[in-house]
Amino acid sequence: MAKRLNIGLLGAGRIGRVHAQNLAYHLPQARLVGVADVVKSAAEQVAGEYGAAAYDDPRRLLEDPSVEAVVICTSTDTHAALIEAAAQAGKHIFCEKPIALDLAAIDRALAAVKAAGVKLQIGFNRRF
Repeated sequence: MAKRLNIGLLGAGRIGRVHAQNLAYHLPQARLVGVADVVKSAAEQVAGEYGAAAYDDPRRLLEDPSVEAVVICTSTDTHAALIEAAAQAGKHIFCEKPIALDLAAIDRALAAVKAAGVKLQIGFNRRF
């Protein structure tokens, strides 16, 4: 089996829990190693369910050298800044839609991704 990708989850709300479950049960090539949420008890609950570390500050998760990629499931107003921070930390990124609500923030986030040379994918689970 190929090396498993260590994933950090940013956001332990409804969609974050969906992603945590998918990572744990449907992606054998991925391992959830950290969960961050500003509501510490939410991070601890999700992290505890999957044997991951819990953080109450997403930047602490981004500093963890074992985390290779992140899934951003936080509120829309935080997406662009977290994309920038994750890119600067050298993490590959999957982010729930939208990146941001204004073009300037989107441009800054995309510039950070390009400068860091990391991969970015934006998710939208209801295409049709």
